[in-house]
Amino acid sequence: MKNPFTALLADKQSKKTAPQQDDSIKTSVLDLLSDGMVIFDGQVGSNAIFYANPAFLKYYGLPSNQVIGRNIIEFYSHYLNDDHIAELHSAVHEATSHTTEICVNQETKTGWLRINLEAMRKQGGGNHYLILNQTDISQMKQVRQELKTSNQKLQQLVSNQNQRINEQEVQMGVMFEQAVDNMLLLNAELKVLDVNDSALSLFEHSKSDLLGLELTSLLYEFTENNIEDKLSSVEMYQEVPLDEVIKVSRTSDVLSLLGSVRYITMKTQKYIVLTLRDISKEQIAQNELRRSQSELEEVVRSLNLATQAGGIGIWSWDFTTNELSWDDRMYEIYGVDPDNCKNNYTMWQERVLEEDIFTAEEALNKARENLTQFNSEFRIQLPDKEIRWIKAAANVLFDQDGTTPIGMGGINIDVTKEKNAQANLRHESEIALAASEAKSMFLANMSHEIRTPMNGVVGMLSLLSESELNGEQKSMVTTIKDSALTLLHIINDILDFSKIEAGQMSLESVPVELQKLIERTLDVLCLQANNKGIELYLTYDASLPKVIMSDSVRLSQVLLNLVGNAVKFTDSTDEMKGKVWVSATLNQHDIAPYVEIIIEDNGIGMTEEQIEKLFKAFSQADTSTTRLYGGTGLGLSITRSLLEMMGGDIHVDSRFGVGSRFSVELPFIEVEEPPQDPTPNYVNGSRILFVTNDQNIATFCDINLANFRCKTNCVANMQRAIAVLDYAKKAGATIDLIIVGPDLYHYYEEKPLSQFNSALLEEQKFIFLSRDPSIESGLTKSNYYVMPCSPFKPSELTTAIGVMRELISCERNIKPIVSEPNQDIRENKTGLILVVDDQPTNRDVIQRQLNHLGYQCEMAVHGQEALHKWRNGSFDLVLTDCHMPVMDGYELAKQIRESERKDKTLGHTPIVAITANAMVEASEQCIASGMDDYLTKPVELKTLDQSIEKWMQLSPIPLEEKPSEEPSLEPEDVEVPTAKPPHDPICMSTLEQILGTRELSIVAPLLEGYWESVNEDIEKAEIALTDKSDGDLQQIAHAAKGAARSAGAEELADKFEVLQNTAHLKNWPELSDTLSSAKVELKRLQSYLVEHSIIEDTEVIYE
Repeated sequence: MKNPFTALLADKQSKKTAPQQDDSIKTSVLDLLSDGMVIFDGQVGSNAIFYANPAFLKYYGLPSNQVIGRNIIEFYSHYLNDDHIAELHSAVHEATSHTTEICVNQETKTGWLRINLEAMRKQGGGNHYLILNQTDISQMKQVRQELKTSNQKLQQLVSNQNQRINEQEVQMGVMFEQAVDNMLLLNAELKVLDVNDSALSLFEHSKSDLLGLELTSLLYEFTENNIEDKLSSVEMYQEVPLDEVIKVSRTSDVLSLLGSVRYITMKTQKYIVLTLRDISKEQIAQNELRRSQSELEEVVRSLNLATQAGGIGIWSWDFTTNELSWDDRMYEIYGVDPDNCKNNYTMWQERVLEEDIFTAEEALNKARENLTQFNSEFRIQLPDKEIRWIKAAANVLFDQDGTTPIGMGGINIDVTKEKNAQANLRHESEIALAASEAKSMFLANMSHEIRTPMNGVVGMLSLLSESELNGEQKSMVTTIKDSALTLLHIINDILDFSKIEAGQMSLESVPVELQKLIERTLDVLCLQANNKGIELYLTYDASLPKVIMSDSVRLSQVLLNLVGNAVKFTDSTDEMKGKVWVSATLNQHDIAPYVEIIIEDNGIGMTEEQIEKLFKAFSQADTSTTRLYGGTGLGLSITRSLLEMMGGDIHVDSRFGVGSRFSVELPFIEVEEPPQDPTPNYVNGSRILFVTNDQNIATFCDINLANFRCKTNCVANMQRAIAVLDYAKKAGATIDLIIVGPDLYHYYEEKPLSQFNSALLEEQKFIFLSRDPSIESGLTKSNYYVMPCSPFKPSELTTAIGVMRELISCERNIKPIVSEPNQDIRENKTGLILVVDDQPTNRDVIQRQLNHLGYQCEMAVHGQEALHKWRNGSFDLVLTDCHMPVMDGYELAKQIRESERKDKTLGHTPIVAITANAMVEASEQCIASGMDDYLTKPVELKTLDQSIEKWMQLSPIPLEEKPSEEPSLEPEDVEVPTAKPPHDPICMSTLEQILGTRELSIVAPLLEGYWESVNEDIEKAEIALTDKSDGDLQQIAHAAKGAARSAGAEELADKFEVLQNTAHLKNWPELSDTLSSAKVELKRLQSYLVEHSIIEDTEVIYE
């Protein structure tokens, strides 16, 4: 409950300060005083206490409700004697400034107080109220009493000495030694003859140190004349005080002393006794008293300033006469002329609005009847019709006996501005809430309005695709359906974000092998990274549990987004190799462990301004990021939301032009019966020698192997390795195996190690690392193991070490590949071709086709990159996809043609579109944009060869021995191969049509890459099926179907096509059965690839 009077002390210098803040400032001015203070009514006969600060209440041990409202004289009558009560009553009656000392008698103690009474008056005259400040001077009184007692003892001793001269010296000696005061015996020259024990403590010296010293050497700034002048006019034994305060400097402080001197005689000799009394505590008390008086004066000034500046009015109401007593500010608040109004209760009633008077009076009467505090807010109307909001507070006042209520006193505060601000805030909040509801309603309506016709379109297209259509018509239907599904997927992304924003996203908790999940993420992004020349590395803390409880789907989504962004925004240049490093370590909070996953790159980096808006929805670092890299800007916002749902967090540290570092904190729970990790059994303590100049690969190998206490060393070449082996042998040490870096892989592949004629090498076991994605992992012979390191995965390294140490078995051996000659395709052709496609699998297929045909090619992932390469290179032909992020194929063609028009020396570079869109309108758009031809996917090798041969004639750099015939501008009518094998999962005839050969050296790398890709496709389809996301399922199935047909996996392609065509029906059990049949076919594919030594049979497919 707020005190009504303390509101007077608020700092109202700014009219914008809220009432709550005013109250706290007002109260703090008084509440922090160390002296007790009460403020009471100055009206004669009332003198009711308005306010008592905490120091006052604490002194009397009373709560506020037993003090507020009591008559001040009645209150003190319980503690003071009649004389002090009479003195206080007189001072209050006269209402003048008054200071006195009084004795307070309480049940448990008796104390002395210094009372200061100050009156505050209103401007027109008359008392408003009185302020009484009490300071506890009990300790000072006690010091004085002790001084008085000591003095009395001394006087008594002197008197006894006069009576008995013979006993004088003995008595004086006792008095001297046992006196509480500090006493020194001096001769006429003011040299010390003796000191008592108190004086020894005072000076912090022994008696032998003090005897014989001159007094001036002991006392700070003391003059001898002071003593001589005082003693010259007094009788023997009469004590006379010294005027000056004497200072004594000690080790840690300086004491203030009062001194007095007297003559004494001993054996007819006259001596001087100097008595020093420590008045430091008394001075502190006096200083405190002066400080309290100063504070009280400041409080009085603050009260006046606060009420004047803050618009706070003070009022009282006499229950007997019904009259009101207002100060000047009350009249200002109510807009009333004090000289022309009846200042009574009715006048106040007339000012309060009719709608508020009942509530205000009810609260007022309730406070009067229950003798409680009054608090209310109401509106008043000024004579000029202005409406103001008033906050009122008051306490009931009592007569001198403290039981009979005689009135009420309190304050009014004008809170109109605050009320208007609150009303505006409520209005804006209602507008914001309405806008939010409108957004949700808009999304829901748009979802329904778009989904309804689009689902009809997709459904009818599915039915149409099952009817009799030629190849071109099927392609058209597929393109239309893909476009519809893409649109639905975009809508789903936005609605999924809204779902997270609304808190409707749920998580599951299932066992997850974290290392496999992270490595699978790197596998997914490997092709994209390889195409950009980026190296992917993983370091994994061996102390992490093998299996944790988490949501594998959402965690995969988080990692794919973060690592995918690192790959997307990182490039390799001649000066610096692009690198992305993922690390997982075990850390500990105060109460629980957590996994810290760090994704670090040396990409484009960000500024502080870009980081600030990084996690905002629909936002990217800047607009140029969207133009260059595409994207909706939802990824990181969703990532942070998912991590927060998992109880985790994400932090980012980035420097523009240097790179970025994302740190994920992921709390986890271990499974109840965790499986044992056998890795330490076959890796711990290995001694390994690295032969490489690739410091990155050596560093990341070393970091991972440090978990297993492996001892490593690194040399630059095999000659140095032989020297190390020789040294180790002489020292009796053993090198378990040698790891050859990827930079030396091809060198030692072409030049066998036998060239070194070293028995030490013959005895060693080797692991060869390779960045070639087509390289198979496994034993090439008993002591050679080949391991791909792009991406670098710790599990593959530890497996390779275990195999080479013969601690685990390796059933997979890499078999020599037998070439099958094919004479249909010509070899050693010339020409440089620029290939533009945003889909990694498509780039992989076309690159293998062109290499087989004998052409050199360069890759670009979108039109802007291709345009840059075209302007800075010399290409004979451009093969481009039409639909790509950043810049599509149509815009690319327009830009190239515009450059050729401006610079005639560039000639005319043939541009051929290669896309899945077989609609006539698409081919027309290609020609209109400046392209020369149009091919549909998948392109057979023969068709591709014929098209290149035809359009190479228009190359700015003509090829030798090529017929010069005018090219046709009509697009080729290409049919997709439809032959299906009766048994084998891979249709080799289809692959032969696409690649032009069945040669394993060409086919095997493609199928190995497809094997990794199709496992990811199955996994993504399973996730979409689990989430019941028909749009995602259709999109995934569509992409997987095209990749399957390009790889000759016709049976799988058919399964994916069924998923694509039926996902919109949302028959989840039937879709699940279809996906299960696709998994069965995936098992057949695995067996086929293992049988042909294309993959290892130890590889685990998605379950």
